[in-house]
Amino acid sequence: MTDPVRVERMEVRRGHLVCRVAFGAAPRVTSPQLMSRALAVVPTLAQHACVNERGTTFAAVMDCTPLPHLLEHLVVDLQVRAESGQWLTLPGAAPSVSSHVAGTTHDRPIVGTSEWLDEAAGIARIDVSFADDLVALRAMRDSVAFLNKLLRG
Repeated sequence: MTDPVRVERMEVRRGHLVCRVAFGAAPRVTSPQLMSRALAVVPTLAQHACVNERGTTFAAVMDCTPLPHLLEHLVVDLQVRAESGQWLTLPGAAPSVSSHVAGTTHDRPIVGTSEWLDEAAGIARIDVSFADDLVALRAMRDSVAFLNKLLRG
């Protein structure tokens, strides 16, 4: 079975990771059911600061937001946890944790943006900042694996 979400291209730039992600046959927006399953594992998602048309947190839009937006917030969440030394192994992701993911604190917040490049084709661009490129790469990999697991039910 082919995973519906896959990273087509990753580009590590100075201070941020830019990814072109294909969402294939995956739904284009989240649902309350999908978010309920995501929040059961990553409850902090709802409290993320988020610039959106309905409020100041991800909770304001999470039940009906573009799927790339959810992926963006998963990647941010994993990086923030890694900085505090609390790496979360998501279901569907590789279980081993590198010692490299030990907590370190940085002064800059981890932020991201996401946008459809071609919504009909399911192609999006996700850009997330990072303090550590290796942590960001792992966060993207694990978040995609987790999102694929959520989408498979």
